[in-house]
Parts: sequence; structure tokens; C-alpha cells
Amino acid sequence: MLHLLKIEWLKVKNYKAFWIFSILYSFAILGINYTGYYVNELAIQSLPQSQLLLGTPYAFPKVWQTVGWMSSWLLYFPGILFIMLLTNEFNFKTHRQNIIDGWTRLQFVSVKFVFAILFAVIATFFNFLVGLLFGSLTTGSSFSFQGMENVLYIFIQTVAYITFAMFLAVLFRRSGAAIAVFFLYGLIFEWLLTVLINFKFDLTPVGYFLPLQVTDVMLPIPFGKSVIYKGAPDEWILVLASLAYICGYYFFAMKKFTKEDL
Repeated sequence: MLHLLKIEWLKVKNYKAFWIFSILYSFAILGINYTGYYVNELAIQSLPQSQLLLGTPYAFPKVWQTVGWMSSWLLYFPGILFIMLLTNEFNFKTHRQNIIDGWTRLQFVSVKFVFAILFAVIATFFNFLVGLLFGSLTTGSSFSFQGMENVLYIFIQTVAYITFAMFLAVLFRRSGAAIAVFFLYGLIFEWLLTVLINFKFDLTPVGYFLPLQVTDVMLPIPFGKSVIYKGAPDEWILVLASLAYICGYYFFAMKKFTKEDL
């Protein structure tokens, strides 16, 4: 696997889009959290009573959840990136060359998912550093390991979004179609399905187990969780469901790739 990862790295290290999306994603994480931090500080200074509602989202230990929730809105960046990386293999027929060179189809798909997990590790570490930065900047806040489970949730959520995007890339084999479905489903259709299932059909918390929603509920908005995610399952249940989805994306991507003609 290490040898395959080295080859995978050779494919992307000179790919400009990889670095552009990665840098934009990093700056966006820092920027969106700085905006949230600044707006919260400004609101407290101009209207001290607002702290009763908003609390101190960027103070330890709440900061880990806040950074995770804020950064979750940006997960479409790495999702699009990995769709492009995978569909490029199909467009330029490099996947065929890998198979001709002796790779198995299992190895081809597996190395993509392992590379995605490594990317998620780096992204999670960067989120950790951002949380550490803004937690330290918050007045009256001192470092605490409490709430660190949210860092794990950030990792699981990142892997879930990326692997879902990769599954769509294998399914459609065209970047335009995969990206369109990724955006439309993630931003519109799943939200509508959640609303319909939870409220229209009164099946709470069934709606929280939809593919992307299950990870979003793990990292809810720092305030108002009891109102927005009323009746949400325990975190450990959400974690297990998220891991099941990730395994499902891998399994069905593998089935699709192994059964179709190259």
C-alpha cells in the first residue's frame, strides 16, 4: 500500500488544481472561523446581553465544536477536489494504465480511499490548530481537553463527505454530473428530505440518519442544538452510522468499478 500511495502522490503533486483547492480550503477554514470569532466578539462588546444567547463559542472547551461546525460548511472544497482527481483517471485513461501495469481493481480503489483518509487527517489537524488559535485568543479562556471528541467528529465528517464524493465520481465517471449531484443533494435535497421525514411524517430521529446529515448532527450549531436537532440520537450512534456509510461508499464504489468495463 505504501508503494501505491507513493505513486498516487506522484500523480497529484504537480496537479495545480490539487494545490489550489487545498490552499483555498485551508484559508477558507481560517477565514470563516475568524469571521465567526470577530462577529461574536463584536456582538458581545456592542450588546453584552447577547452573550446569554450566544455564549462563548470560541472559548475552551466549546471551541472544538464551533470550529468543526463552521468548517463543515467548507467540506465541498475537498469533495470537489477528489471528484476531479478520480474522474481525471477515467477521462485520461490512467486507470487503464494502472491495471495494465499490474494493479488490481481492488488496489486502484483502495489507494484512492486511503489517500482520502490521509487528506482528512491533515485537514483535521489544521482544524485542531485553528481551534487552538481562537481558543487561546478568547478572553478568559484556558486550554482544556474537554470536548476533544469533537476533533474526532471533524475527522469522521471530513472522511464521510470526501468518500461520498468519490462514490459519486465512480458512479457517474464525469466530474460535471458528480459535482452537480454532490452540491444539489448535500445542500438542498437532503435538507428537504430531513424536514419531510422528521416533521411532515413525524419520524424523528429517522431523518438524522441520511448519509450526510448523520455527520452534520455530530457537530451541531454551538447554540440551539436542542431546538434545531430535537430528538437527535446519541453521538456514539451517529459515529457508528457514519462509519457504516463510509464503508458502504467504499464497498459500492468497489463493486461498481470491478463490474464495469475499463
